[in-house]
Amino acid sequence: MNILIAEDCSIIQMINEELMKDWGYNFDMASNGVEAVEFARANNGKYDLCLMDVDMPKMNGIEATKIIRKITNYFPILAMTANDSYKKGCFEAGMDGFAVKPCLPDDLFAKINELSVKLYQLITKPNGFGVKEVMPVDSDELKELKELKKKGLTKLKLVGLGHAFVVHKNIQNKISHDLIKEGKDLSEFIDRSPTEPGRCHLYKANLHVTKDLFMPDELEEAIRKEDEIALKFNESSDKYHPDE
Repeated sequence: MNILIAEDCSIIQMINEELMKDWGYNFDMASNGVEAVEFARANNGKYDLCLMDVDMPKMNGIEATKIIRKITNYFPILAMTANDSYKKGCFEAGMDGFAVKPCLPDDLFAKINELSVKLYQLITKPNGFGVKEVMPVDSDELKELKELKKKGLTKLKLVGLGHAFVVHKNIQNKISHDLIKEGKDLSEFIDRSPTEPGRCHLYKANLHVTKDLFMPDELEEAIRKEDEIALKFNESSDKYHPDE
């Protein structure tokens, strides 16, 4: 996790530094909005999240956010302020969340986890394929991913395809298990998109996907069976746990 922190108070900077170290996050520290913009510009694509103070010298957090939204790829920005009246302006500027200071560590940790949700992308590699986490493209996709996460779901993208599949949160580990550990030629998963749900067949040779659409009476049972299988795969590992 790479976090950009924009904060002018030295005491809060020290607190945030300790929290980031305790949580194992990498971070860059900006002391004002100008520095925050420069960090974002120089490290475009690096950050998973920004903790943005609103009241800062040289340039406030709202103005800094407006510039960042114009010059960099999207990443979530969490407003940090003791003034609740700034909320409307923060969201209008393009921020994604709002926290009132002082923010307890547990609350801050929860907000970071909520806003740093990602989707999965399958990519071809010289020796096969790989799965990597990728940032949402904009705030709308972030909102979608947050809602999917509540249901135990996520999105899966394939390089070269213009759409994503809505899948069980552990499905990337099942795919890795099928195609790498088991050496199968294809792996099956259910696309749970509300418009066109279907059983997908992912072929190892070229990461090509075919999909058979479900009849209305087939979907519920198919999801139930896949849930039983997917839950055997740890969310943070591709190891299969048959006894769980």
